[in-house]
Amino acid sequence: MNIFKTSIITVSASLLLSSCATLYINSGKKAYEDLNYSEAITLLEKGLSKKDNEEARKMLAESYMMVNDFENANKQFETISLYTSNTDQERILQGQAAMATGDYDKAKTIFEGIISRDPANEVAKSLLTSCKKLNEMKSDSMLYVVNLVNIPGDHPVYSGFPYNGGLIISSTKDDGEHDPYTKSSFTDLYFTKNDGNGWSTPEAMEGLNSKYHDAVAAVSPNGNTAIFTRSFQFNNKLSGNDNNVSSNQLYLSKKTSEGKWEPAQVIPFCDPKYQYMHPSYSPDGNTLYFTSDMPGSVGGTDIWMSKLSEGNWSVPTNLGSEVNTKGNESFPTSKDENTLFFSSDAHNTLGGMDILSTSKKNGVWETPKHLSYPINSNRDDFSAYFGADGNTGYFTSDRTGSDKIYSFEIVDPTITVDQLITGKDSMLPLGGAKVTVKNLTTGEEKVYFTDGNGKVNYELEPNNDYRITTELDGYFASSEDISTKGITTDKNFKKVVEMPEVYVKPDVVVNPEKGGDKNPKGGDKNTKGVYPVHDIHWDYNTWDIRPDAVPYLEDLVKLFRENQNLKFEIASHCDSRGSFEYNDDLSSKRAKAVVDYLVSKGVPRANMVSKGYGERQLLNECSDGVQCTETQHQENRRTEFTVTDKKK
Repeated sequence: MNIFKTSIITVSASLLLSSCATLYINSGKKAYEDLNYSEAITLLEKGLSKKDNEEARKMLAESYMMVNDFENANKQFETISLYTSNTDQERILQGQAAMATGDYDKAKTIFEGIISRDPANEVAKSLLTSCKKLNEMKSDSMLYVVNLVNIPGDHPVYSGFPYNGGLIISSTKDDGEHDPYTKSSFTDLYFTKNDGNGWSTPEAMEGLNSKYHDAVAAVSPNGNTAIFTRSFQFNNKLSGNDNNVSSNQLYLSKKTSEGKWEPAQVIPFCDPKYQYMHPSYSPDGNTLYFTSDMPGSVGGTDIWMSKLSEGNWSVPTNLGSEVNTKGNESFPTSKDENTLFFSSDAHNTLGGMDILSTSKKNGVWETPKHLSYPINSNRDDFSAYFGADGNTGYFTSDRTGSDKIYSFEIVDPTITVDQLITGKDSMLPLGGAKVTVKNLTTGEEKVYFTDGNGKVNYELEPNNDYRITTELDGYFASSEDISTKGITTDKNFKKVVEMPEVYVKPDVVVNPEKGGDKNPKGGDKNTKGVYPVHDIHWDYNTWDIRPDAVPYLEDLVKLFRENQNLKFEIASHCDSRGSFEYNDDLSSKRAKAVVDYLVSKGVPRANMVSKGYGERQLLNECSDGVQCTETQHQENRRTEFTVTDKKK
């Protein structure tokens, strides 16, 4: 009897626990669907501690992701990975959680598995590339100096917009109602300023805040208009879309003549069915960039733009798939008219949201570039604002577990050139050589001279293109282009310039008569002053420039342009096959074709003459009647140049 009673009690307790678990799980699911992630976490954790539920655990993992608790999200994904019903989107979330905690090897394995099933999954491919390029994406660590902005208070702060010598920031209220979704306080816009002794206690922006969320403000360049993100309100109450989910909208306020902000009005193109947030102006104030999930978006949220015309904002246009992905892009800001910064969780990232930049050329946005470490981390990094100097600014990161604002400064790398000048034939160092360093970007020129050891060193500015020209009397001048664009760490170029000596052509006496001495040995491969142009080949019985000869002729173009104080003879030679007269004519036409090509590339015709030598200057014994190989005949079919005069 006692055993029977104990069994009944045990069964009743089990039923009670199961009933409680179901109640918690169902309530947690409802909270998740209402976007109340904090409440969902509390309820689902209680329910899942008593019994497992696949759908509820996935909701719990995503809820942790939504509140940026990646460590707990990872714990849930460990269990979820055992399920067979997982979607690739859920696996991507798992990979992103692993990246956010620095476990890139695990994330790489997850993304590779997704791609093996779906090779067209662009988000997985982009994130896999990030995992593989981790070291490369951290390579700019010396380019930026990053410091925490110590704003008084213990609230999270984000999106520090430079304004009036300080920052407009977004932060939670000290009191008042709480967000029904996150259970945290609503946010307001505040102003703080650094007086040299530290940042002031933030003060609420009078006239711009409501009882609900107000955040991420941008003030027009003339200072008269503020656009910011606000929870959509109707009749002064929190409102939203058809599913009763609150949406963010863009609100606009103008400054009165007394310097006060007027009551804000929603921008007409906004629609409470969708999210509109993170506004920023272009430098001229005529373009508004913002984030939205409105129809026409490529992914979750996209970057959009609107133009100001006659006081009204135009219908927004999407920035396109070069900027926007199947993931989420947000927090756009402008550095200049053609440079845009934004955050993404689907472009190549170190984890979470990372900051990228894109440039507009001919009206088209280029492939975005990752700003790299330490601007970006394995957590969320966003809201990059540049100061007027273009080299300093602010961004937001939750790398310490809470949103904080950081300052950054771009530190230019040191770029130097160590150059050694030698004679090409002697290989001896050449002292006194003139080295002209021309900045092709600015037009500035600097001149240096080699020391007695043929050495010279100088420094280059980053993000510029240069032409380095080396000259010394009695030697061919030469130049080389160097670009410092894209160099983000200290770099030293080591250059060795071998300068060929200039010899004026010696007189060559040949017998022009057919049947006379054709100088069968007359050529001397090492004759000073005769410079071969290698790999200039001709089709049989033609004098057209072949495509395979162009690279070698371009070298000649460069040499002749760099030495316009010299006059040259272009000589063409044939082998002994064919009649004497025919070879004279063919070689003349070929030499002239080379001169015509050089003229077409900008070499002055007055600096050149063409000469066809036919078979008069053979380099070997292969004269008429002598049996030779094709290789031996090819040795005689050649193009050369000589210096005929040197301008004083």
